[in-house]
Amino acid sequence: MSANVRDLQAIRDFRVKLIRFIEEVEGALQTLQGDMRRGFEWIGQEQPQYWTVQQRKAYDLVAATRTALTSCQLRTVAGNRSSCIEEKVAFEKAKRRLQHCQQQIDVIKRWSVKIHHDVDEFRGRIAGLRRLLDVDIPQAIAFLERSTAILESYAETTRPKPDSD
Repeated sequence: MSANVRDLQAIRDFRVKLIRFIEEVEGALQTLQGDMRRGFEWIGQEQPQYWTVQQRKAYDLVAATRTALTSCQLRTVAGNRSSCIEEKVAFEKAKRRLQHCQQQIDVIKRWSVKIHHDVDEFRGRIAGLRRLLDVDIPQAIAFLERSTAILESYAETTRPKPDSD
């Protein structure tokens, strides 16, 4: 095999660009992994806690509005029962809020399963890139370093020596 290398600086420049490429991709991967971790924590921890608290508050509100409605329905003024419209509206609104909280808990559970799956898939896909960054490119950089050293040594031995008069 023969090579026609005319510019050793091009090889050195390419090596430097490979090193920069590794640094940039590592930075991008760290950003992606940080974003992924934050999203994972938000879906897997923060949101379930939030909606559990909201559900508890909604249960309490349903109980309070039911008590207010029952109390209103038992009350009579001048022998007439009150229509209790405000209490009925408040009770229905509290029940809708409770239902919404329960739905959100179900949605969060589904999204949590999906994000676990997606994170595992991401990690699997990134394994090839990780091998490239950790093994293949560093080997290529080392090869370029050895090749440059060999070529520089060869260039030194093949240069004609100036005549000494």
